Amino acid sequence: MIKLRYSLQIFALLLISGACMAQDEVNPYKKLTKSFLGAVKRDIPNRNDKFFDSTFYGKITSAQADRTISNFIRTNGQIVAIEKTEVDTQGCKMATATAIKTSAGKFIWYLYFDQAQYIQRVAIDTFSTQWFYKAKPIASPNFTRKEVIIESNPFIKLPGSLYVPNNPKKTPAVVLVHGSGPHDRNCSIGKNKIFLDMALELVQKGITVLIYDKRTYVYQYHDPFPMDSMDYNSETVDDAVAAFDFLKQQAGVDSNRVYIAGHSQGAMCAPLMAKKCKNLKGLILLAAPARSLLEIIPEQVDYIASLRTKKNETADAQDISIKWQVNNALKPDLTLQSKTSLPFGGRPKYWLFDRNYKVLEVAKTLTLPMLLIQGGRDYNVVKKDYDMWSDALKGKANFKKVYFEELDHMFFAGQGMAKPDDLNKLGFVSDKVTAKMVDFINGK
Repeated sequence: MIKLRYSLQIFALLLISGACMAQDEVNPYKKLTKSFLGAVKRDIPNRNDKFFDSTFYGKITSAQADRTISNFIRTNGQIVAIEKTEVDTQGCKMATATAIKTSAGKFIWYLYFDQAQYIQRVAIDTFSTQWFYKAKPIASPNFTRKEVIIESNPFIKLPGSLYVPNNPKKTPAVVLVHGSGPHDRNCSIGKNKIFLDMALELVQKGITVLIYDKRTYVYQYHDPFPMDSMDYNSETVDDAVAAFDFLKQQAGVDSNRVYIAGHSQGAMCAPLMAKKCKNLKGLILLAAPARSLLEIIPEQVDYIASLRTKKNETADAQDISIKWQVNNALKPDLTLQSKTSLPFGGRPKYWLFDRNYKVLEVAKTLTLPMLLIQGGRDYNVVKKDYDMWSDALKGKANFKKVYFEELDHMFFAGQGMAKPDDLNKLGFVSDKVTAKMVDFINGK
């Protein structure tokens, strides 16, 4: 998804052992959650010290949590009871949700932990019976999930999951590649996990699926390389190519039938991946931008602003700031050495790459099969982009396209104008999308 909030920072490798835990090993996170909420309830002095790391980022996170908690207590009163806690895997990290009571009612407190078991974020929601993702029931599971590590260079190790059909024959396979921003392997957005939806559907249809935590998710706040070095290659392409190479070598995979499926910015980068992947069978472009992010971002800002029913001076000021930063990134005199405020903390190299990358021109040079899938309710990547893809590749036998009017950016079905709040509603990727993916992978 092309979001209005990025993290273009990545952090130095923390030991992952014990972080990607099975469901029967979640007690440490429940205990940490109960301990933290108990300290809040009793208003213990210096309560944050042991729950947040001592880095600069940790101190900022601690201060943000204090503001969130203070505002909550001011509005809803002190915590009077701490109830059930549930735990959810967020890629190689973990999250907990706890029901708490105040005099104003019942609420859910979400705590998000890093690999070192420090709190990274605190969020509070109104009470809901659906706290975390729950996959569709599978009557007779006939696949195996394996935990793997993708290494694109000696400094980058990305945890992932390999979904393998229990099939004696070699199977086709696909790598799922995320859109912009830091995403875990499941592409968790709100209560939803769109890549996990896809993986579970595809593997039951006899297709091996590889998903992995994105570099900007695993290395989110401590950078083993200078941020000035980041562009689409180091953020997305290099790791996707490493994942493709890894998948080709797996036992049970037909190495001549391995595909890449990119979502949003991942789809925009897919032609670059194709140039670097030897014997790649085909590309699946899920909600693929045809234009630079710098052109698309102001449109997203305007669309979201159009949904507001009342004046919001803070949001209006943020919109103006984002557009000003975009204009800075588009100035002809921008260089790698420029010292100016750019969108979402990105550096000149990133935005110079974005504005100079012509995805349709690269796609025209490809001869491998390509399938474009677009939703009509998608405001992140709109029909204009779909039409530009269609026009640019018109008449090319290797290009197929499908447009689902009722689907949004996550490929959830709905009606009316899509809204940012839709991310907080539970949904599942439409079976129509995965059916098209299966047909394409099987050569139909």
